[in-house]
Amino acid sequence: MLYMDIPMERMLRTVPDEERIWRQRMNDMEKNKDQLVREIEEMRRLNQELQTAQTACRLAEDALRASEMKFRAVAHSAIDAIIGVDSDDTVVFWNQGARNIFRYTEEEILGKSVTILIPERFREAHRSGVARYLETGVPHIIGRTVELEGLRKGGIEFPIELSLSTWRTSHGVFFSGVIRDISYRKRVEGQLKQRTAEVAQRNEELESLIQMVAHDLKSPVITIAGLVRHLREKAGAGLCETRSQQILEQLGSSAESMERFLKDLLDELSQSYTPPPAEPVRMDNLVNEIIGRHTGKAMERGISLEADLPEEVPPVLADARRILQVLDNLVINAIRHMGNVPNAKVRIRVAGDEGDLVVVSVSDNGVGIPPEYHGRIFDRFFRVSTGSEVKTGTGLGLAIVKKIVESHRGRVWVESEVGKGTTFSFTLPRARG
Repeated sequence: MLYMDIPMERMLRTVPDEERIWRQRMNDMEKNKDQLVREIEEMRRLNQELQTAQTACRLAEDALRASEMKFRAVAHSAIDAIIGVDSDDTVVFWNQGARNIFRYTEEEILGKSVTILIPERFREAHRSGVARYLETGVPHIIGRTVELEGLRKGGIEFPIELSLSTWRTSHGVFFSGVIRDISYRKRVEGQLKQRTAEVAQRNEELESLIQMVAHDLKSPVITIAGLVRHLREKAGAGLCETRSQQILEQLGSSAESMERFLKDLLDELSQSYTPPPAEPVRMDNLVNEIIGRHTGKAMERGISLEADLPEEVPPVLADARRILQVLDNLVINAIRHMGNVPNAKVRIRVAGDEGDLVVVSVSDNGVGIPPEYHGRIFDRFFRVSTGSEVKTGTGLGLAIVKKIVESHRGRVWVESEVGKGTTFSFTLPRARG
C-alpha cells in the first residue's frame, strides 16, 4: 500500500540498486574476512615466536642463575679472598676467604670503599691507577700477579699477592681481585735469606781461616823441603847411612806432597774472588813454556811431551798466568796418571778453526779413566781410584782448571777410555782485532 504512491519506474530502478549495494557489501565482507584470517594467522605465528622466545629466555635465566649460584658456591668456598668492586671503588662482592683474611664480615664491608683494605700511603696511587684505566683503558697491573701490602681490620698491615681482572656491563666497569695472604711465605723467605747469609758468612770465614792456615804452613813446609833436598844431596855424596837415606826420601816425598797440596788449596781459593784480566794472549808461547817446564820430569818417567800447533796459532782473550796454571795442572795430571804403558806420550794441541772459540786439549795414551768417574772428575777433592793404584794428588787440580776456564767464559770436558788414554779439552774466546 505504501508503494502505491511511488511510480512504477522508480520502484523498478530502486530494487537493482539495493541489490547491487548489498552485493558490494557482501564482496567487501568477503575481502575483509580473508584479510582478517591472514591477520589472525600472523598473530598466531607471532604468538608462537613470543612463546619460544619466552621459553629460551627462561632457560637462559635458569642457566644464568645456576651459573651464578655455582660461582658463588665456588667463590665462597675458596681459601683465597675474592673481592668484586665497581668503578666507584665500592665493594659489591665479598667471599668467605676475604672475611678470613681481612676480618670484615659482608655486612661490614659491602657498599664500603675498597680503600679500607689498602694502607693509607698507597690509596692515592690506587685512585690514580683506577682513574687512568677508566680514562684510557690501558691496564697497568690488570692480568698480572703482583705483591702488595694489605690492611686487615684493626689497622694491621700484611703482605698479599693480588691477581686483578676487569669486565664491562650495561651498568659500568667492574673489577675483581683474587688475594692471597703470603705472610707465612714471606716469613719463610726471610728466614731462608738470613740462613743463606749466615752460611755465606761462615763459608767466607772458613775460607779465610783455610787461607791463613795454608799460608802459615806453606813457609815452613818449603823450608823443610829445601833442607831435605840439601840432606839428600849430602846423602848422595856418601855422608849418610842407608837408613838415613830412606828416611830422607820419605821426608822429601811427604814435604813435596804437602807443598803441592798447599799450592793447590791456595790456588783454588784464589779463584773465588779475583776475576781474570782479559787481554790477547799467544797460545803457542804458553804451550812452549809448559813443555819447557815439564820436559825433564816427563823424561824421568819415560814420557815424551809434544806440541801440536797450527801454522798460525790464533790469540785468545785471557789471563796468561791463569791459563798457564790450567795447562800446568793438566800436564801434571797426565804425567802423574800415565801408568806403566809403552811409548808413553802427552800431547798439547791447539785448534784454530773453531770460529769465535779456540779449543786447547791435553791428551795422553795412559791407563784412562773409567766412565763412571767422568761426571765427577772436576769435583773438589775427588780422586780417581783404579783398583790397586794408590790415589795421588790433592783432588783440587781439575777443580781449579774448571773454575779458571769458566771464569773465561769457556767450558772444559773430558774424553777417556780405559786402556786407551784420556783427553782434557777446554775452550777460550778468540781475541779479535
